[in-house]
Amino acid sequence: MYYHNLILVQDKMNEIIEYILGKENLLLDILTIVFTVMYSLSVIRLLGKLKARKLERKKIFINTFITGMSDNTIANSTDLLNIYSGITKLSPEDLTNRQDLNKWLREILAKLINKEVGQDLVQDKVIEIKEKITNFIKENETTNPYTDLPDTERSIINDLSAFNKLGDQNSINRKLSELSSVIITRHEQQKKIENLNKWSIPLAIIGMVLTIIFGILSII
Repeated sequence: MYYHNLILVQDKMNEIIEYILGKENLLLDILTIVFTVMYSLSVIRLLGKLKARKLERKKIFINTFITGMSDNTIANSTDLLNIYSGITKLSPEDLTNRQDLNKWLREILAKLINKEVGQDLVQDKVIEIKEKITNFIKENETTNPYTDLPDTERSIINDLSAFNKLGDQNSINRKLSELSSVIITRHEQQKKIENLNKWSIPLAIIGMVLTIIFGILSII
């Protein structure tokens, strides 16, 4: 009886396999779904690792910064950049964009005010560190204007400032058109990312189900 039932199950699975193989479009759709799911999961896993690495580096930077400011081993912006470069592994060329550095400095400023870091520091030292952080941010923004903007937008804004000083209205209009195109492109990219995030969980579920199905088929 057992072997009879096993034979019936095998016959049924063979019928399913023959049906799938006979439907070229269906098989292609399944393979496309499997590839999409695996690719999406790989991208999500990679992004997760990169985010975790960046958070760990930020944590190390914050602790190092507070320690350095407390014992006065960070005396100027050169010391700050050297520490930031050493922790983030950025090259001198990459340091021209100090967007993330300013974000981290502002976060440290907020943590100091909320007493999330530097709890053992006296009030005068906290005030001194806050003033130095503010000066570091101002210096970064003066050295690299619009540092909080992405590279493309920052370049266009710098060009607009230069053309405005020259009174070159035609070039200003051209750059404004470029800026408009970049903003539209950024918006479309953001929508794609939101759609990808919306479908990541359903695709993961589909991938798991298909993995189980193909695993069963491979055994039979």
